[in-house]
Amino acid sequence: MEKALELRPQPKPLTPVELSMLSNTAIATMLDPLVAIDDHGTILMAGPSIERVMGWKPEELVGKNIKLLMPEPHRSLHDEYLAHYRKTGHTAILGRTRTFEVIAKDGRQIHVDLSVEKGKLPDGREIYTGTFRDVTERMRAEAALKESERRFHAIFDQTYQFLGLLRPDGTILEINQTALDATGSQREEVYGKHFWEGPWWDYSEDVRRQIRDAVERAASGVFVRFEVEVQTRGGRLLSVDFSMKPMRDEHGKVVLLIPEGRDISEIKRAQKQETAMLRALASVGEQAAVLAHEIKNPITAVNLALRAVADQIGEDQQVILEDLVQRMQRLEQLMRRTLAFAKPLELRREVLDARKLLEESISHIRVELAKGGADARIECEPPQIPFVGDAHHLEEVISNLVRNAVEAKGIGARIHIRASLESHHWLHVTIDDNGPGIPPELRVSLFKPFVTTKRKGTGLGLAIVKKIVEEHGGTIQIDDAPAGGARFVLRLPTGISKP
Repeated sequence: MEKALELRPQPKPLTPVELSMLSNTAIATMLDPLVAIDDHGTILMAGPSIERVMGWKPEELVGKNIKLLMPEPHRSLHDEYLAHYRKTGHTAILGRTRTFEVIAKDGRQIHVDLSVEKGKLPDGREIYTGTFRDVTERMRAEAALKESERRFHAIFDQTYQFLGLLRPDGTILEINQTALDATGSQREEVYGKHFWEGPWWDYSEDVRRQIRDAVERAASGVFVRFEVEVQTRGGRLLSVDFSMKPMRDEHGKVVLLIPEGRDISEIKRAQKQETAMLRALASVGEQAAVLAHEIKNPITAVNLALRAVADQIGEDQQVILEDLVQRMQRLEQLMRRTLAFAKPLELRREVLDARKLLEESISHIRVELAKGGADARIECEPPQIPFVGDAHHLEEVISNLVRNAVEAKGIGARIHIRASLESHHWLHVTIDDNGPGIPPELRVSLFKPFVTTKRKGTGLGLAIVKKIVEEHGGTIQIDDAPAGGARFVLRLPTGISKP
């Protein structure tokens, strides 16, 4: 074996010609352009790749100054750079890779990574070889990435909601400015921490465990949502509608978690205030009902007593007495209406037919219509419209609105009631009259209790109408009728599924 190694022929050193050929072959096969210059910047050699990258043929560059490839201000200053190096031996470019712009033959500016090394020729002259790596596409990609990140943060940080981005193990990758401002934190203080270790949950270990459990559930692919409190830098607790959504890759693997929080403190506060107000109103309503009941009985007794003595006094006193009776009756009516408004509605829902409901509502006030010379016309399209509602209360709505139309017009009221089906799920009812109409500035306030345009009105009729309609899940509004009068528009849910 040792003899075999001894007999192996030793490699022969390359001749200068062979070395030259090898160098030329290496240069010719290089993907990156290579240029060699002397210490005054004259180009001594350029590799073939320079034509592919920059459009210059090697022979077009040999003998020219390297500053031909440089944009301003380097083009004008390059001779000074070289003179300074020849004088001091100091340079910032040798042995390093730096990104520059170079000029292609067609004038394009190309971003390149430039590496420059120093060498010597056999005659002792110093030469400098530089390789250019075209990084234009890389720079474009980096610029596009920066722009994408800028847009991402512009949206991410401007949202009023708390928003973050986590790894599946809960490590914080991104937190938006809203969430940071809530606790007065900086990004570097929270990046890399587990989400449950963040300053938002400092006030409670139980909440930390709850957040950690949410992370684990979301990492398993479950969407998590619950209400939680967030501690601000002032120590105040915000009520937050919190959720955590898993994000999956194309293979279904959870790769990111998105925690999101919406401040609902004002909503919760308003809900508490509304609940307290409703309780207070309910209490007032109960007391008003008791008061109305207590007052109604004496009023009825007074009425009976007044009528009993009416025949025993003179004619002049009877006029006064009759006025007093009417006032007492109006007070009794007000008490009755107040009691009706204060009492909670108990709807007895059943399947109704729109035309039948309208006809029965009009039949109950037919005598009143006849006395005023009024006419009420009913139209239904389609002829039969089934819907779910309380017949008694809805008849009260229709009759009340028709009475108002008659009173507004006086003699000769013409009322057109039309029912139609809207998107199968809504009953649409319009009640038009030919009266004086209702000014726009009064339309909203007319539905408020004790607001009336009538000289002897109680101001509760339309308030009760609105209450009944809204208890059915509907809406009512006032508009202009085609004939110049008022139009009341009712929308009531049919409550019937489409077959």
